[in-house]
Amino acid sequence: MTSTPVTLLSKRSGNASDRPIVTTVQVGELALNFAGSDNGLYFKDSAGSIRKVTGTHYGVTAPNASPAGQTGNSIGETWVNSSTSAYYLSVWTGASWQKVGAAFADVAAIASVTIASGALVANSALVASGSFGAILASGSLGSVLSSGSLGSVLSSGSLGSILSSGVVTAVDTPVANIVTGALPSPGVSGTLIYKNDSPSGLYICVNGGWALT
Repeated sequence: MTSTPVTLLSKRSGNASDRPIVTTVQVGELALNFAGSDNGLYFKDSAGSIRKVTGTHYGVTAPNASPAGQTGNSIGETWVNSSTSAYYLSVWTGASWQKVGAAFADVAAIASVTIASGALVANSALVASGSFGAILASGSLGSVLSSGSLGSVLSSGSLGSILSSGVVTAVDTPVANIVTGALPSPGVSGTLIYKNDSPSGLYICVNGGWALT
């Protein structure tokens, strides 16, 4: 006896963006869209909603932007927008498309922002217009660098010489305790001071006088 093979086909469509209408499928029933673009496998869940099972949609417009069947999108459906160089991955929340893992790059207040991502430079208020920027532009640090005592020390080159010698780094001598010329009247015993001309060296106040260490 010759048997005739049976072919079982799901509800299907070859039209782009043609999703099954809720009333045309039963709970758990599959419906296939095999169009060349905006296709997918769909089923109706126990809550009566249409769910999409497919890879991430890639294109300049969101999936089902021009519906040929059921309107809207399925919760959890994903989309990569190819119209921007960032190629953000977005997920449908049931009400809108939400970028996935993009907060670190777009929100300056996120604590996990990193230099590697470029967000610190590109978007951070701290660098662009916040407190750090204000300090550099016109605050106390800017004043010190442009015209204060630190600016004078930097421009004279003396601080560079001291730092390169390793003396300040080695003994933690404050900039205020660096002198050129005659040593000042002795201070409290144990005070350290660095003399920047001959004989240069680190002095310590001992018994009312200065001793070269």
